[in-house]
Amino acid sequence: MAVISPFRSVQYNPGTAGNLGQLITPPYDVISPEQQEAYYRANDFNIIRLVLGRQFPDDSPGNNRYTRAAATLKEWLAHGVLVRQDRPSMVIYQMEFQLPDGGSRTMDGLVVLVRVENYGGKTVLPHEKTYKGPRKDQLNLLKACHAHFTPIHALFNDRDNLVMEEYGRFMSGPPEQEARDENGTIHRTWAFSDEGAMRRIAGLLKDNSLFIGDGHHRYETALEYRDEIRNENPPPDLQGHEYVMMYITSTSHPGLTILPAHRMIKGIPEDNLRNVLEKLEPYFELEPCGFCCSSDQAAATNMIRSISNGSGPAGNFGMVLNKGKGCKVLRLKSFQAIDHLIDPSVPRALRDFDVTILRHVVVGYGLGLNADDPEGFIEYTPSVAEALRRVQDGETQVSFILNPTRVEQVQTAAELGYKLPHKSTYFYPKLASGLVLNCF
Repeated sequence: MAVISPFRSVQYNPGTAGNLGQLITPPYDVISPEQQEAYYRANDFNIIRLVLGRQFPDDSPGNNRYTRAAATLKEWLAHGVLVRQDRPSMVIYQMEFQLPDGGSRTMDGLVVLVRVENYGGKTVLPHEKTYKGPRKDQLNLLKACHAHFTPIHALFNDRDNLVMEEYGRFMSGPPEQEARDENGTIHRTWAFSDEGAMRRIAGLLKDNSLFIGDGHHRYETALEYRDEIRNENPPPDLQGHEYVMMYITSTSHPGLTILPAHRMIKGIPEDNLRNVLEKLEPYFELEPCGFCCSSDQAAATNMIRSISNGSGPAGNFGMVLNKGKGCKVLRLKSFQAIDHLIDPSVPRALRDFDVTILRHVVVGYGLGLNADDPEGFIEYTPSVAEALRRVQDGETQVSFILNPTRVEQVQTAAELGYKLPHKSTYFYPKLASGLVLNCF
């Protein structure tokens, strides 16, 4: 049973903090070191100081990025840089954005508190694996600040659009917050505290499963934090640890967008790299492509077109090797021929997913890498041009270009209780950090 609750959100005070577009950032895990510094320069009150503070050689248990974030948060609340709203409310959050390959879309949903539930209970369902490092980092930040700075993105089934119709009537007036980020995405919010509407929305969602789209590390951090607090003796009177802030959107929303997370791999033994095409040739058609000598948008577009399968058979990938070793389009010859290379634990319904085939057959068998523990040797990007550039510049040894995982595939994996490989999805655009906060 999903327990949904309004809350007294914390937001920037524009009269004190300034232009909201200079205060927000994307989630911590997609911010590069160069972007981190740019956000620091953008505004003295930029949320980067809370979500991904600088680290220094002399950091200590008593003075580090987490303690500094907690002190900064306390100071901003005390001086009115951040203000808590007067009444518990649900917050409508809309994003208007451009697609990487052209066109525009708009997506909206609700920012609410959701009671933290263990996996396995069919209430909150994950779909991909996480890394230990980011979980530890986020737990340290949560314990220091007692706050959520970025909502977890979750999905729910609303085929009759009942939830969207319920909150949509509160979007008729001008938004309370509006900001344009550096990518051109416009972020808008409207808060409503109508008791009847909030009660009806909570009722519509109580028997619904919530599928985590983006924010698995933060949700698992919330689980661990909840359990730690529950074990305290005596337990605290305040119950903030029992809830986590989520942005929930309908799986049928026309603006819901998933991009592929292309793989950039380094740390491969040279013998493995030298033999990879020979090992894969029995299972894939290896088509040469001559457009990968460039990393411009035209080359990226050509690669996407070459591997696009629409709703057809899975198993099409772009593969670009460094040091001029070539560029290939891999097309799976027969799923039956590779089935024995996929771990028997993978459910039948998930064995023909692109991310499954890439993980077990191409990376695991072809490159001989431990695909179950890719931390440190696989990086991810939604940009084909970046994946091509990184391999051409010698920053990675090989890049793989994928088709996107579909929403229904995410749901299938979650409902089966099986976690897909790391970064199987890239929900787009990323939610803003600093637009809506939950402090408890």
